[in-house]
Amino acid sequence: MEFAHIDRGELEAADGERRRPAPGDTIRVAIAALTLEQKVRILTGADNFNLVAEPAIALHGMSLSDGPAGVRGPVLDPGDRSSSPPAPMALAATWDPALVEEVAAEIGLEAKAKGVDVLLGPTLNLARTPFSGRGFESFGEDPVLAAGIGVAFVRGLQSAGVAATAKHFVGNDTEVDRWSADSRIDETVLREVYLVPFEAAVREADCDVVMAGYNTVNGTPMTEHGHLLETILKGEWGFGGVVVSDWFAARSTLPTANAGLDLVMPGPSGPWGGALVEAVTRGEVDEAAIDEKLLRLLRLASKVGAVGEPRPAPKPGPHADRTVLRHAAARSFVLLSNVGSILPLTGAPDSAENRAAHPAPAAPRSIALIGPNVIDPQYQGRGSAEVGIALPVPPVEGLREALDAVVVSGGADVPPEAGARPVLRVAQGCRTWNTTPLPDGARLLDPETGAQGVRLEVYDRDGATRYAGTRVTSEVTWWDPETLVTADGIGRIVLRATYTAGYTGNHRVAVGGIGELELNVRTGADPATDANRAEGEAGTIRIGGTAPHPSDVMVSHAGPFEFGHELMLVEGETVEFTATCVPDGYRHDLVRFRVGIVPLPSAERLLEEAVEAAHAADVAILVVGSSHATESEGYDRDSLALPGGQDELIAAVAAVNPRTVVVVNSGMPVLMPWADRVAAIVQAWFPGQEFGHALADVLLGRTEPSGRLPVTIPRSESGLPVGRAVPVSGRLEYDEGLLVGYRGYDRAMLEPRFPFGHGLGYTSWSFKQLDVPVGPTRAGADVEIIVAVENLGARSGHLVVQAYLSSPDQASDARRPVRALAAFTRVYAASGAEQSARIRLPNRAFAQWDPVAGAWSYPSGTYTVEVGFSSRDLRMRAEIEIG
Repeated sequence: MEFAHIDRGELEAADGERRRPAPGDTIRVAIAALTLEQKVRILTGADNFNLVAEPAIALHGMSLSDGPAGVRGPVLDPGDRSSSPPAPMALAATWDPALVEEVAAEIGLEAKAKGVDVLLGPTLNLARTPFSGRGFESFGEDPVLAAGIGVAFVRGLQSAGVAATAKHFVGNDTEVDRWSADSRIDETVLREVYLVPFEAAVREADCDVVMAGYNTVNGTPMTEHGHLLETILKGEWGFGGVVVSDWFAARSTLPTANAGLDLVMPGPSGPWGGALVEAVTRGEVDEAAIDEKLLRLLRLASKVGAVGEPRPAPKPGPHADRTVLRHAAARSFVLLSNVGSILPLTGAPDSAENRAAHPAPAAPRSIALIGPNVIDPQYQGRGSAEVGIALPVPPVEGLREALDAVVVSGGADVPPEAGARPVLRVAQGCRTWNTTPLPDGARLLDPETGAQGVRLEVYDRDGATRYAGTRVTSEVTWWDPETLVTADGIGRIVLRATYTAGYTGNHRVAVGGIGELELNVRTGADPATDANRAEGEAGTIRIGGTAPHPSDVMVSHAGPFEFGHELMLVEGETVEFTATCVPDGYRHDLVRFRVGIVPLPSAERLLEEAVEAAHAADVAILVVGSSHATESEGYDRDSLALPGGQDELIAAVAAVNPRTVVVVNSGMPVLMPWADRVAAIVQAWFPGQEFGHALADVLLGRTEPSGRLPVTIPRSESGLPVGRAVPVSGRLEYDEGLLVGYRGYDRAMLEPRFPFGHGLGYTSWSFKQLDVPVGPTRAGADVEIIVAVENLGARSGHLVVQAYLSSPDQASDARRPVRALAAFTRVYAASGAEQSARIRLPNRAFAQWDPVAGAWSYPSGTYTVEVGFSSRDLRMRAEIEIG
C-alpha cells in the first residue's frame, strides 16, 4: 500500500547519495506533508469505533471493533449478526494453541469481511479471582497458559490481515471501580505474573496494538504510565505498534502525550485535539513525539490496507466456519467427573477388538433435559465481548437433531406418532433471570406487515421517520446511534408487535433500557372486569418511567433497568404491545432498549415438572449455570453459587435419577456442593453459537471432551487465595504476590473442588518415563525434557502433558510458589499406543526478577520438574541442575 504524495523513485540521503526509499521513509514523507493540526486530528478517533481519514495522504479511516469473542462491528443489532466462537476462557480450556490459532483466523476473516481493521482483543488480564465478572474474557489464572493461548490468538487473528489488540495493559483484573482503582503491584509480581502474557504477545506474536486500561498502577494512570508504556513496552520489548487508550480512559493532555500513548479513543472530543496542538506550540510536547505516534499509526494503516485505493464494501456477517467453532467448543468442554463411565451415553470404541471387549452402551431411549440454561442457554458473556449471534444452536436443538428425537414437556405422555424414536423430556426446573427474558420470536408478529418479528421505528427530534422495518427480536442495542440516524440525534425509538401466548397463567411483561421508557400492552380485556389487568384504559396496561443512570455504562448493557408488570394470559390469546424509548442525555452513546415477556409458572410447579421428567427418563441431563446478567463487564460477581434455586434443582433430580449428568454453562467457576451426588459433571463454559451441536457431540461420544481447567474450581468461598477484589480507599492491594490461583492453593495447602489443569476425557493414561538433561545446564538456557505416555483406554484420545517447576528456594521462601506451570503440550494416541512428547522449558521458567538490578536473574541450584495430569496430580518428577 502506498501513501499519496510519495516520491516512488529515489530519496536523497544526508551524504548526498540517492537510494530507494525504505518502507518507513514513505510514511515519514507523508507525515512531513501534514500540518500539526492534521497530525493531531488523526491521533484521536473520528467517532466511537472509527479513526480519522486524511485524503491528503490517501489514508482511509480505519475501523475498530470489539472484541475478544467475535466481531461485533459498530452496532449490536439484528441487522448485522456475527459468528460466536467459544469465549476466551473456553479457548484456554483447550490448552491447544494450534486450535486457538485456527479459531482466531476465522474471527479475523470475519472481521476483514465486515470491514474491521483492528479487533479489540485478546484480553490478556488474568482471572485473578473467581469472583471476576469479566473473567470469561481471560485465558485463565496462570501467566504461562495465558501467554501460550494469547500468542496463538494474536497470530491467528493477524494472519487474516486484521490487527490484534492486547488489552487491558496492565493490572486491570477487576471490574469494581475499574475506572479509577489503583492496582498496587510489586515490580517482581508485575514482571513474573501480570506482564507475562503481554510480553509474549509483543515479542512472540508481533501484536499490532496494545490497549492501556482504565486503572492506575502504583499511583499512575495507565494512559500516563511512562515506565510501563515507554520504558518496558516500547523500550525493553521493542513494541513497534500503536498504544490506544481504553474508551474514555485518557483524561489528560500532557501526561498522556508524553508517556507513550499514541491514540485516544473515542472521538472526536477528548483531551488532545486543540489542547495538544497548543501544548506542542508552547514546547510542552515535542512535535517529534507527535510524528512518532503518527508513524506508528500509519504503519498500522499500511499493514491492514487502510491506505491507497478504495476498499471493498463491508459484508454483513456471519462468515466464520461453523465446523471450526463446533469442534473448538466440544474440545473446550472439561469432563470433571464421570462415575461408572456414564459418559459417553453412546459411541463405540475405536477398534473391532476394543468394541468386542468394551461394547458401546445402548443409546438411551429417554433423556430428561432439565435446567434454566436449557431454556435460556448462555452462549457468551456480557459487555463489550458480546456479539449479535446469527445462528445459535440451543442444547435442545443439538440433541434433537443428533438423536432424531421427539421433544415433549416434562413428564408428559409421548405422542403415538413418536414410534421408536428417542424422547427428550424438557423442563426448566427453576428461574434464574433478573431481567425479564425476551419473548419467543416465533410468537411475535410485525403488526404492519404480518411478518414474524418486531416492528422497529426510529424518529428524529422533529418527529420525522429515520428508520422503519422488521427486526427478529424485541431488543435494540446501539453503541453509536449516529450509525443509524443523523448526528442531530434520536428523538424516539418504538418497538411494536403482537404476541401470542403459549401458556395459560401469569406472565411478566417489562420494558427496559435507558432514558424515558413506556410500554403499552393492549389485551382486549376490560380492567374493570378482569382483576389480573392493570389500571388504565380498557384493555390496556401502561407502565414506564425514567431509568436511573448506572455508575458504569456496561450495567445498562448487561442488566438494564426495567419496569414490569404481571398479567394473566390464556394459551392462544394475542396481545399487542407498543414500547417507546427516548434516550436523551445518556453517556457514551449507548442506546439500550428491550421488551421482555415470559410465562411465570410457580417455582414449585417448575421443580415438580423437572422431577417428573427425570423420573421418567433413562438419564437426566441438567444444564445449569450463569443467567443473562451473572457475568459481565462492568461489575464482579457477588457470589460463586449458582444463581436461583439451581443447587436445589440438581439435588432433587439426582435423588430420583442416579444417572444424572450436570453440564455447567458458566464462564467462571461455580460452587458445586452436589458434586459427589451426581454421576458426571461437564464444564461447558460459554461455548458460543455451536453449544447444542458441541454438547451432543460430547455426550454421544462423537468428540472427546479433551479440555483441561484453566482455573481452579474452589470448594467454598472461604480461604481463597484472592477473594472479592474490592478497592479500599481507591487502592487494590495485590497482597497475594506471586501466589495467584493454584499457586495460592498449594502454598496454603487448600483442597480445591477440582484443581487447575484437571480434566478426564474418554480414555485413561499412564506416564511411562521422564527424561531430563544429564549434568548441569547453563544458566539462561532452555531445557528440553522428554515425556513418554501410554493410552490405556479403549478409545483414542488427547492428553495435555503439564510440566511444573519448583525453584531451589521455594521451600525457604514462602513468597514463591511451591510449583508453577513451566510448559505444556498436547499429545494424541490411539488405544494402547505410546507417545513421546518433547517439551521445551523456556529459560524464563528458571528466571526471577531482581528488583535491585532491574533485570532477570537465573539462580543456580537444583530445580524439580514434575509432569502429570494437573497441578495436583503429578505422576513423575526429576531434578535439573542449573548453573
